[in-house]
Amino acid sequence: MSRVKTFPITRLLSTNAPSFKQEGNSLELEKGLELEKGLEPAKGLELQKSHERLPIDDQVASEEPLEIWLKHPLKQAGKASLLLTTMRSPGDDIALVKGWLHTSGLLDNDTDVQRITHTGSGRVKGSTANQVLVTLHPHSHFDIHSLHSQGGSHIEYVNSGCGVCGQRSIDVLLDKIPAQETQSRTKLTAPEVFSLAANLRSQQGVFALTGGCHGAGLFILGKAHTHHSELVDVREDIGRHNALDKLIGANLSLLIPKKTLNQGAEITAEKPPEYGVVISSRISFDIVQKAAMANIGMILAMGAPSSLAIELAQECDICIAGFIGQNRINVYTCDHRIV
Repeated sequence: MSRVKTFPITRLLSTNAPSFKQEGNSLELEKGLELEKGLEPAKGLELQKSHERLPIDDQVASEEPLEIWLKHPLKQAGKASLLLTTMRSPGDDIALVKGWLHTSGLLDNDTDVQRITHTGSGRVKGSTANQVLVTLHPHSHFDIHSLHSQGGSHIEYVNSGCGVCGQRSIDVLLDKIPAQETQSRTKLTAPEVFSLAANLRSQQGVFALTGGCHGAGLFILGKAHTHHSELVDVREDIGRHNALDKLIGANLSLLIPKKTLNQGAEITAEKPPEYGVVISSRISFDIVQKAAMANIGMILAMGAPSSLAIELAQECDICIAGFIGQNRINVYTCDHRIV
């Protein structure tokens, strides 16, 4: 199961192309090479009149299907049922499934799952599809029949770029978000934000090879003895939401208070410290929703947020900052928390 594959390609190298640099939120021609006013972008390509062709081997991020199967020991005669097929980068499959089940709100409690195991591979239109089996606890109230009847055909396939595909209703997702007990007051300094972004980039091994993977890093907030610029964990995937699900699934025990039963009453353990994530992508609605489900109070991103992401972050008291560059940070919500 390789995260990187090699393909023979032809690379075209222009010998007189103008160089580019980052200005604002878009690429602009370097000073002195600006196109005349009114010149159509397509005509600008005429500047590149000569190039050389190089046959090379290029490393590309892998993308493969993953089948997620569910089995309840006391339902359907103990037979497994296909929940969905999703596209993802191979690796960290168990963490991906754990994170997705939690952030999708399909399971109310981690104790509903007895075990998650790889069960081999099948075939999806000629491609190998890894299979993961989620075995539910006998006392779990998870209703497989209800899930499929409500989800219909939309629960069958999720591509690597869709964070809320397969969901029965956006309202259902929002209703599952846990209520915030207290308003967060934990702060980060601007140098810490820059350091977190740099640390994420330095730990994105697949991205360094391919340029085709998103990364998500977890950091802790609110502990005096902890360096806020240190990353607890980093996960990568071709899908930005998959990278976050892998990160959440691998660290559920840190993010979610453990619930135990005492004489029939459910007791929540001591509240865990607050965590934040730094991601290499933009901040979309699904990223904020997943963060809220995992009690994550801060999202730092290299890209831009969407309008719905900002609105949901405001409702959930999540600090989001985007366009983290060499000398700037755009803070969209809870701006008092980045100083």
